[in-house]
Amino acid sequence: MAAVAPPSLPNPNKLPSFSLRIPAGMPAPVVLLQMCSNFQEVRQVHAQLVVSGLIERPINGGRLLQAYVTVSNFNYALSTFDRISNPDVFAYNTMMRGLILGKSPYHALKLYSRLLLDGLKPDNYTYTFVLKACSQVNALFEGREVHGRIIKAGIAPDTYIHSSLINMYSSSSDGLVCAERVLAGFSEENTLAKNSLISGYLSQGQVESARKMFDNMVAKDNASWSAMVAGYTKNGMYAEALVIFQKMLISQVSPNESALVSSLCACANLGALDQGKWIHAYIDRIGARISVTVGTALIDMYAKCGSIENAYEVFRKMPQKDVVSWGAIISGFAIHGRASKCFELFDDMVASGIHPNEVIFVGILSACSHAGYVETGYKYFDQMVRHYGIKPSIEHYGCMVDLLGRAGRLAEAEGLIMLMPEQPNSVIWGAFLGACRMHSDVRRGNLAFKHLTELEPTSGDRYKLAGIMFANAGEKENATKIRKIITDNDLETTRGVSSIEIDGVVHEFVAGTINHSRHKEIYRMWERVNRLLETHELEICIPV
Repeated sequence: MAAVAPPSLPNPNKLPSFSLRIPAGMPAPVVLLQMCSNFQEVRQVHAQLVVSGLIERPINGGRLLQAYVTVSNFNYALSTFDRISNPDVFAYNTMMRGLILGKSPYHALKLYSRLLLDGLKPDNYTYTFVLKACSQVNALFEGREVHGRIIKAGIAPDTYIHSSLINMYSSSSDGLVCAERVLAGFSEENTLAKNSLISGYLSQGQVESARKMFDNMVAKDNASWSAMVAGYTKNGMYAEALVIFQKMLISQVSPNESALVSSLCACANLGALDQGKWIHAYIDRIGARISVTVGTALIDMYAKCGSIENAYEVFRKMPQKDVVSWGAIISGFAIHGRASKCFELFDDMVASGIHPNEVIFVGILSACSHAGYVETGYKYFDQMVRHYGIKPSIEHYGCMVDLLGRAGRLAEAEGLIMLMPEQPNSVIWGAFLGACRMHSDVRRGNLAFKHLTELEPTSGDRYKLAGIMFANAGEKENATKIRKIITDNDLETTRGVSSIEIDGVVHEFVAGTINHSRHKEIYRMWERVNRLLETHELEICIPV
């Protein structure tokens, strides 16, 4: 894929300026409240409002609530809301927005019900927030009720409300027809509404419908392009994501953060290092700020494309890091077999005041597994549970089973599986079967294989792995039976895949197929290499 020139940017010296307009006679604490930029500042002004008695005015309670939501302290926002004696629609809307931002959409829906019980009339903002909450929890029934209220209220097609309706309906495959009807209610093309439906199609895997709507749009904005890049990536169509990203730049549309992150994710999954480097250079060239999200995407891309040092350089230069950034670099070093570096980074992260989460420990335990550090793995597993109070998930148990299995400690791995508080899934038994195959433990392998055939009766890969185990252990009769089961039942098995990137183009090769456009040249070169190797071996064998 050829590189393209980046779009031109507006002159930063000609950007408009903004100023804060303060109504005459507004008390100083209320003025300061609008200027707060962090939690501590809001708390200080909150104290002034209490001391001065201004907090008793309902309008000031709403403003304080808004300030807490703005600095993302949703617990204080909820406490403030509960202390307002008769909250108005503005206060309800602000609190609903805070609950949605705070990943509590169920509570936002409850608050909407309370607003109705208080006899208040929802406004356009109310409907936008409650529909967003419905889409987040896939509450199609409740969303339809809200839609009915909107129709009864006589609200004409509104860009934001009806885009929210489309988002809500398209959060479920059952609601896509309704989403299309909402869009049809607009007399003229509405870009925001179409963007919502495109995202809906893509979220339900209807890529062709999304592309058709996108191609037929008269006016595309950067959100339209970004929706397509993100949608292709989420649907595993990574090459298509990079093609549409390239067309976006050719069209002189500046990509937003979502498009950049999605394109980097596509590069990571394709192993397209040159493309990823080009996007990184493009980000630097346009002077875009490396946010935590973009920085983390760059780390993940470089690590998965085999350039861990570049990943670490990006990490070190990031002005801000969150637990996801730390998790990306720790997981990166883990897949590169650099266990000691993972442990060093873990200590640095804890020292910086960031508490590890579940994902961090998956990375650490994976590093222990690849390095064969059994006792260290036990130490971190115990630390996760006892010190940080994290309940082990299937992924953590999977790492431990893999760790013990690789080390040949199959009895311990089996004991750990039996002690799991939840039923082991196919990932656990698959890891255990792989370890049994590696160490030719047919008895335990049979146990794992039995569970796998119950959990995944049509998985050809599980039968294939068991067949290899039997063959390695000299049980040819059982190995033959397994191969017959695969053939008779037409079970699909995953074929080996390798890829190489040359001049920005990723070439993929699948075992057992000849589907490359230049396969004849490849085979001619392979035969030439074989002849050269045979000649070299002959020269080595001739005595001097």
